Amino acid sequence: MSNITTGLAYSTDSAGMHPSHTLPIKLRAIAEARFPFAEVGFPDLEAYAEQTFEGYQKLDRRGKGDIDKLLKATGNIRVLCEELGLKVLVVHPFSEFEGYEDVTKRETGFERAHAWFKVLKELDCQMLQVGSSDDPTTSSDHNVIARDLRQLADEAAAEDPPIQMRVTAYEMWAWGSHVNTWEHTWDICKRVNRPNFGLCLDTFQICARTYADPTSPNGLLHHSPGGSALHTLGISLSALAKTIPPEKIFYLQISDGSRRHDVDALIKSAAEQNIDPLYAWSNAWRPLPYQDEIEGREGNEEGAYGGYLPVVAVCEAVLKTGWRGPWSFEVFYEADMSRDDPEVPRRWTRSAKACYDKIVEAATDEGF
Repeated sequence: MSNITTGLAYSTDSAGMHPSHTLPIKLRAIAEARFPFAEVGFPDLEAYAEQTFEGYQKLDRRGKGDIDKLLKATGNIRVLCEELGLKVLVVHPFSEFEGYEDVTKRETGFERAHAWFKVLKELDCQMLQVGSSDDPTTSSDHNVIARDLRQLADEAAAEDPPIQMRVTAYEMWAWGSHVNTWEHTWDICKRVNRPNFGLCLDTFQICARTYADPTSPNGLLHHSPGGSALHTLGISLSALAKTIPPEKIFYLQISDGSRRHDVDALIKSAAEQNIDPLYAWSNAWRPLPYQDEIEGREGNEEGAYGGYLPVVAVCEAVLKTGWRGPWSFEVFYEADMSRDDPEVPRRWTRSAKACYDKIVEAATDEGF
């Protein structure tokens, strides 16, 4: 493991989607699978606060709500993590923050950020993941976007005591309104130009822009004559490997994408939720790489996961930059994870550890 990563994490919101899969249960499953780090979903923290304190009021867009109760609940989670030997790598997802021209909306975002900073400190966590905004009313100007993210990084560093390490990991979301490729995030990262601001790269998000299309019959993007989805992805990955300095990659998220969904149902669900089909696909159809093989499922049988993205190719491109940082598994497969089954958290975390071994084996074959 030490040859290609400094540590492995598993995301709490990827260890079960049913209310019975509480945050403590998911953290125990992560620890039992021998992950040294956990990526903690903020919604999981708030769900735990609701279970702990009757009448708990969630934080709003200004970060207003029962913050004291949330911090007490978060303190309990920190103690549990210490007992389990887990370290919190990052808290996510901080979203719809950057690019607002309206002064009130900007102030709202920074008030919310300072509430989240308190949560990070309570967890003894040094990194916040910021997902690129999917609000179409935000500015498309990269200078405006970078302005807000630069201020976010500076205000984190100015905290007392300061959040000292790699505080902001900016992730491209494939359905982002203006920032939806790794090239976009890297351009903004250069404009931010702060040592505590870098990137979260994600195998699913990268493939969702340059390889996959969940609304097409074969699950692939339609490209111009003479091209192919794999060729287009290869060009993008070759550029990534030569472009991003390894110190600016704060961590790598791993997940696959499935073809098991019904295309018409996915499009209808996205329309009903008023979200991009890529977002709907991301929320429900992201298994682990190699999961069918790991769990002994046949590709066409009921319950097979049907992953098909070239995840290893993305991992290899990131490794070619010279990066050797932390990996985190962030997967969402609603058909299985939403079941009221106590085995779900344990099975998914165990399978993720086996998945990592297979990725390492494949990468080793390529010389890493």
